[in-house]
Amino acid sequence: MAHVQTPKEGHRAALIGAFLLGALGLYVLALDQGFVLSVFQGDIAFDMNLLHELVHDARHTAGFPCH
Repeated sequence: MAHVQTPKEGHRAALIGAFLLGALGLYVLALDQGFVLSVFQGDIAFDMNLLHELVHDARHTAGFPCH
């Protein structure tokens, strides 16, 4: 007999996924200084800080210092 997933189980998985995505977004906004892209770009990611520059104004608006 096949296992049928109830809406309650699917809802929990969606909440966990949303929490993890939000935590990653908060990390990128508040703390990232090149670490996220260093997996793909190597050491140049620390010099370029592409994600830092992308969220720079939002970082200041949210009250996170970066200079």
